[in-house]
This record gives sequence, C-alpha cells and structure tokens, in this order.
Amino acid sequence: MPRPNWRGKGKTSSKSSAIETKSHDSTVAVLSNVIGLLDTTKDLVPLDVAKGVLSTLSSILTTVKNTMQNKDDFTEVLDRCEKIANSVKRSTCGRPESDTDPTLVRALDELRSSVDGIEKTVKAKEQRALRYRVFSASVDRESIAKWKEQLDSFLRICDHELIVHIDMEIGNIGRTLKGGMDTTAGEPDREPPPGRPPMFFGRDNLVRDAVESLRLQHVVLVGPGGIGKTSIAKAILNEGSIVAEFQDRRFFVSFDSIDASQITFDTFIGRIADVLGVKFTRLSAIRACLAANNVLVVLDNAETFQDTVSGADRIAEAIDDFGALPSVRIVLTTRNRRVSTNLRRIIIDVPALDPSAAREVFTNIYRTDGSPASITIMDKLLKDLDFHALSINLLANVAAENQWTLGQLTRAWGEQHTRLLEVGGGKLQSLSVTIELSLGSSSIKQLGNDARHVMQVVAFLPQGIEKKNLEDLFPSIPNIRSIIDALCRLSLMYRKTEAYTMLSPIRIHILNTHQARDTPPLDLTEVRNHYYAQLDDEGAWITTEDANVERLIGHDFSQATVKDVKSIYQACSQFLWLLMLYKPRPTSLRTAILGKPGRTFHLVDREACMCVYYLGHLAILLSEEREAINLFTTAKRLFAHYQEHEMTARCLEQVAQLHSVLGNVSAAEQTLHETLNLRGEHHILSPHDEARTNVALGHAMMCKGRVQEALTLFTNAREHFDSTSDAGNIAWAAGCQGEAEWHSGNYAAARQHFGTRLYLAIRINDNLGHAQSLTRLAKAEARDGNYVEARKLLEEALALASEGNDVDNACQVLWEQAAFASDQGHFDRARDILRRAFGEMTTRGWQPISTIAMMNDCAARNELFAGDYEKARELFLGVVDSCDETSDLELETRSSRALGEIAFMEGDIAGARKWFTKAQSLCDATGRHPDLLYVWNLHTQLKEEHNGWKSFLEGRLPSA
Repeated sequence: MPRPNWRGKGKTSSKSSAIETKSHDSTVAVLSNVIGLLDTTKDLVPLDVAKGVLSTLSSILTTVKNTMQNKDDFTEVLDRCEKIANSVKRSTCGRPESDTDPTLVRALDELRSSVDGIEKTVKAKEQRALRYRVFSASVDRESIAKWKEQLDSFLRICDHELIVHIDMEIGNIGRTLKGGMDTTAGEPDREPPPGRPPMFFGRDNLVRDAVESLRLQHVVLVGPGGIGKTSIAKAILNEGSIVAEFQDRRFFVSFDSIDASQITFDTFIGRIADVLGVKFTRLSAIRACLAANNVLVVLDNAETFQDTVSGADRIAEAIDDFGALPSVRIVLTTRNRRVSTNLRRIIIDVPALDPSAAREVFTNIYRTDGSPASITIMDKLLKDLDFHALSINLLANVAAENQWTLGQLTRAWGEQHTRLLEVGGGKLQSLSVTIELSLGSSSIKQLGNDARHVMQVVAFLPQGIEKKNLEDLFPSIPNIRSIIDALCRLSLMYRKTEAYTMLSPIRIHILNTHQARDTPPLDLTEVRNHYYAQLDDEGAWITTEDANVERLIGHDFSQATVKDVKSIYQACSQFLWLLMLYKPRPTSLRTAILGKPGRTFHLVDREACMCVYYLGHLAILLSEEREAINLFTTAKRLFAHYQEHEMTARCLEQVAQLHSVLGNVSAAEQTLHETLNLRGEHHILSPHDEARTNVALGHAMMCKGRVQEALTLFTNAREHFDSTSDAGNIAWAAGCQGEAEWHSGNYAAARQHFGTRLYLAIRINDNLGHAQSLTRLAKAEARDGNYVEARKLLEEALALASEGNDVDNACQVLWEQAAFASDQGHFDRARDILRRAFGEMTTRGWQPISTIAMMNDCAARNELFAGDYEKARELFLGVVDSCDETSDLELETRSSRALGEIAFMEGDIAGARKWFTKAQSLCDATGRHPDLLYVWNLHTQLKEEHNGWKSFLEGRLPSA
C-alpha cells in the first residue's frame, strides 16, 4: 500500500514574519492533516482496540475543527494525536494480532477509556453550542492540559514499545534488556552541534516561527544561496527551548564537505551516521538510533542530494522514514522550493534582510560616520545588493580591506557591475558582482594573478585545503599564504579547524559562473601531483582528506582518455586501500570503476580489477556481505580475463568465506572446489594453499553432517602446518579438530585440541584465539559438572577481551556467559549479562544488524529456557526479520526451528509445522544437516526437551 502523502502547503513569509503558525488557516490545515493521518492509520492497523481509539480521536479533532472557537489551544493535543497514530502503526502493522505485546493492548484499553471521556465532553460542548445557536464553542485550557497528560501517559508506554517494534536492530532487545539498563557511559561519539552565529541580525522572528512550527511538524527553510538559511538553522539549534527539549540530541548534518557528484544513497546515509555517531551505515541502524529519544536533525544544503542522479528517490524515502518517527523533528535548508519528500512540513521562505538589519550587518564590518549623507549612500548600495546577506558581508569586507570611502566603494561597485553585465549579457545576481569585485580589488591584485586559481582549487576540493599542505598543493605560488590570508579577510574563504574552505554559494559561483574574460580554466595538475604521490604512503591522513581525493579521482575518471586510465585506476585502488585501513565507508566511485550496467570490460586496465577487489573488502568491513559476494564475483571475472589466476583464486576464496558466513554451506563447498580446481589447473596450488582450503572445506563438511570427513581434512591440514611450524595456522586447525571431536562425542580429545589452541594462542599473542579457547574449555568443564572452573575460565576470557578493547570478542564471551547462566537456570543473571553486552556494544556506536541479531538470539534463548514463550517468540521473530536484510541463512534456520519449538510446546501444531517446514527448506537450500544446526555456535544450542524438531524430522509430529 502506498505511503499516505502528508505534503504540507508552503506558506510565503512576509518581512516581519515568515509564517503565522497560530493563524486560523494554519491550525485548520494541521487539524485536517492529523485527522487524515488518524483515518488512514485506522484502516492499516489490525487491532480492533487500536481502530476504535484512532476513530474516536479523529471524531474529537473533527469536532474541534468544525465547532471549537479556540482551535489554537489544541496544538499540543494535535501533536500527541499524531504521535499516537505513528506509534500505534509502527507497533502493530505487519504483525499478527496474537503477536502484539499485551502491555500495549492494556495501554490501548486504558487510552480508549480516556478518549471516550474526552469525546463525551467535546460533543457535549458542541451540542450546547448548537442548542443555543452559537455555532461555536470552546474548552477551557485546564481541561485541554489534563487531556494532554492522559495522552502523554499512553505515549510513555508506547515509546517503550516503539523500541521493541519500530526497528529490529535495537527494538527486539525490548523489555528483556531495557529494564534497569544504564547506557549513559556507552553513548557513541557524536559531532557536537554548531554554536549560534556570531553575527545574526534581523532573523529573530524567523527563528521564533520555525521553533514554534517544530512543535507539530518539520520545517523547510527555502531561499537562494547566501540568503542566511544555514545561520538560521544554527540559531534554531541554539534556541533556549530547543536546547532544553533536545539537549545533546541536536544534530547538524552539513553536506558542504562533499560534492554533489559524490552523493549516492550510501554516502548520504554515511554522512548522517558520522554525525550521529552510528558505527553501522545502514538505513535501519540510523532509524533505530533516531527512534531511541527525541531528536532534532538539521539537513543543511539539501539541494546537494535532492537532485543527485544516483539514489535521489531512495534518499527522499529515507528522509520520509526518519520524519515519520514520533521522536524526530527535521529542519531542511535548500535552494529548491520543490522539496522531494513527503514530510508533513511547513515551508518557510527566507527573505532578504530588511533595510535596518542589512545596515547592521554592513556597519558591523565597515564603519561609517553615521551622517545622513553616508546613510543615504549606504542604503542605496544595500538596495542594489537586494539586501542579500552574503553579498552585504562580502561588500563590507572588501571596502574595509581596501580602506575605501563610501564614494570609492560606490564607484567600484558600479564599474564591476557594468563590466560583468557586458560579459554576461543579462541580469546579474548581487552575489556574483560582489565576489568578482572582491577578487578584483587592489588588495588581491597586489598579490598577483594567482588568487583566482587558488579559489578554483579550494572550490573544487569539498573539504578545503589543510594549512600544512599549502606549499605542496601550490608549489608554483611563493606567496600562497598571503593570498589565503587576503581571501579570508575578504570572507571569500574561512578557516575551519586546520583547513581553509569556502561557503557553498561562493564555491558554486567560482566553479560554475566564470563570467570574467580573464578567468583561466581549472588546472588541477599540482593538486593531482600532490595527492597521487601521497597515495603511495600509507597513513591516517586520508581520514581528513578522503572526500578531496575521491572528488579528484571521480573528476579524472570523467575526463579520462585511454592513455590516462591506467594511472587513474592505480590511484583509485590505492585510495580504496587506504579507506579500508583507516576509514571504511561507502564510496561514490563504484559506478566510475565498474561503469553503468551492461558495460563490457575487455578494454578495462588490470588496475580496475584491483579496484573492484578492494570494493569487495570495503563491503565486508561495512557488513554488506551480499554486496561483497557480487563484487568479488565481478572481480573474479575481470582477473580471469587478464589470466591473473592467483587473484582469481583469491576472489573465489573470499566468495566461499562469505557464503560460509551467511550459512550457505553448499555454495561455500562448491566455490572451494572451484578454487582447488583452478589452482591445480594452473599449477599454483601450493601445499599451504591446499591446507588452508581443506580447513575451509572441513567447515562446510561439518555443517553438512560429514564430521569424520571434516576431521580428516583438519588433521591433514594440521600435519602440513606442523611441518612448517606455522603456529597461527596450527592453532586454527587444532581448534577445528576440537569442534569435530566434540560433535563426534570424543570430549576428551576435544579438550586436548582446545588446550593446544590455547597454548599456541598465548604464545603468538592471539587474544581472539585465546578467548575462544577459554570459552571452549569452559564448555568442556561445564559438561563434566565443573561449573566453578567453567565460570573462572569465562571470566578470564572476558578480562582478556576487555583488555584488548575488542568489542566483538567481548560480546562473544558475554554471550557465552549468558548461555552458561541460562543452562544452569540463572535467568536473571543471564539478563544482567546481556545488558552488559548491550552496553559494550553501544560504547562503539550502534552495531551491525548481524551483531544485534546475535544478541537477540541469546536473549530469546534465555527467555525460552525461562519459560516465557511470549518474550522468546517476540525476540526470535525479530531475528528472523533481520535475516531478510543480512541474508544470514544459518541464523534464520536456527530461529525458525526455535519458533517451531515454542509453537509445539504451546500445543500449536500447525504453527510448529509451519516453522519446522521453513527450517527444513532452509537446510535443503543451504546443505546444512538438520541435526547440526549449532556447529560453531554451541552457546545457542537448545535443550533435549525441545524435541519438536526431532519429531518433525522423524515424521512423528501429531496432526493439527
């Protein structure tokens, strides 16, 4: 079903006020929108009690709209009604009625009683008005405030349920983990919001109106470049009421440091993730973070991504998703009045400054004598500038820098305006004239003819130029620092931390509006020499200049000739390598590297193969396993074309490993055999390669139920590693031998292999292997009834993981501890451990969906063992949902089996058969043996009493 369109109508601002949010027309419009939202949501939700509540709220607001004289007093009630509609929709849509949380149902029942009482009062007021032929009525504010509190009471409960239902990633931890959790120490690193602009005149009304509008809807600030939209947005963020409501949940997402050509859906999401402090750049992770608390997000320079060729529709849908969250308010600043989202919003047209504010801006920079004659001249100049904020700033700075009198300034302005008119042949923006006047002023001319070149380079590089790199980027300009200082004094550039950059309107003019006759073409030779040479040196420098390098490479690809392509691909592969090492993030270069769909590769240089190979590794680091498989498959085809057999084999090995991670055992086995055949055919199969591939094949054999074959492969591989004294691989093979022996029932042999792995891990300082060995030995001790020793080993493993600052390792150990507690019946202790694991995860920002899913899997297992089937089902369902996005077939199989067991124990034979059938079909599709669902994940294994799966496999499941 298509999403309802709550597109608000934009309202044109006057100079004194951009919008009257409490006007009659505005209130009626908002009432209509919320009534429409309630009616639409009523048709979508499955619960009768929810339908009744939403219908009654719609009836109340319809009466308010048609009858109540004091509609404006209901604004806060309107806000609550909107939040209730969105919360109920998110918590119930797409879920069977039987799966709806009973706490939410009880809260809806209580809310129904409240809204029935409100409706009764409102209808009585209406009838009284009609009886006395007044045709209007009102409700006292005290009653309205009481109603608001009643609605807030429900929202507090519903906000809790929102965390459970709105997004699987965080939600499905739900009530199991949320109670008593203190995550304040685990807040992710976030970009602090910018301060209020130091020079801010004549915009207080706009700020006040925008803040008032944000109570009920999102705000879009529209106006030409340089009009002051960004300053207004920053002032909104620092308004007292906004600071009090949102506190440190105020975020300013600027797209100034990224060029429009670099915008894709992934880079858009990545930029937001950076500001929020979200580790995982996926839409659902961002949404989950935003859903946690009230958030205000400014998306500055939205035109950068609104008209992007790649992903504009997906970006608009993402913004709609964020804006639909009851916890989120969005401020967009854009040059485009056509806003490509369905946000319920108010459009505020940002006007030019009024004359008095314009005069304040000008005289704050350029002092006049204040005489009537000076004021007359100044006002004439400001009028010629159309009272445009940035133009006024630039003109005042150039006048002050050159120490011009008002008369000299007027003549210079007139001459520049006339000269550009002759070149341009049409009407000019005041900004263009003031920029060119600044560049043509004597203070710049004294520095030579290089200022415009410097401006062009700085405009081209979205992150600007770092102070330390000035001489390297401009080796032929001896007075580069003097030029930079002069441009900063004129406000054509500004210093941002340790870099020099410029405002977006100035950047656009410099790059796109070369109106002067003497404008040289953009020359990036020295910039290219600097960055391409620096790419040869590994270093964290890339973290602050990655967008610059990406922009340069993308530009070079677009301008490349056949003779250039090799060096560009080489630079690109080195750039991607550095991103992998220091700043894994999405990149816009994928299309430049691979071309558009359908492109053939017979003319592509070999370096292009390495670019695709590194893109695959980046996808792995971003937990995009399915995308990584596609990229490595493409890279394999390219390397095969160039007969690069070793790299072709490496691509196959990566694909096999990814299939194994996702639980597709058959695909992993098939790919590994293809790897062995390729290496053998081309005589590049070394004993070492064969041994490593055999270990990987052993993994697949284990999952397919061929445990003895796996053990033989592990043993043969270990014999080779022993012969070469390769301690790391010996430890790896020994650990695999231990797993195979364990599943064969040879527990003493398994313990011996785990001990060998432990010894070698300590010897080579392998913290991960050390911790994993301890957890396996703890499992062995627990099986023998030595629970105290098992607990000691797990505590030692946790201390080791925490010492190494390895969050993934620490979480793995905590999950083992929680499973150990569950096995012994200590369910509250398991919950405490899982809370701690959640805290560990949030210390590094929101984690990948796969990690959250594993957390939920552990929590679900604990609730299943505790006998709380309702909680267990909710969590396992969330895990299954997550597998649609992560493609984790192994986890989906285990969770489907667990859901079947829950249904079986509740006597729901039809439900059990449905889930068991799904689990069996997944086993058939992936090659996994149905009796070995928990290989490599012993801590997720269910108890023997959970025997519905066994009965199903043996054909003994009763009829429904």
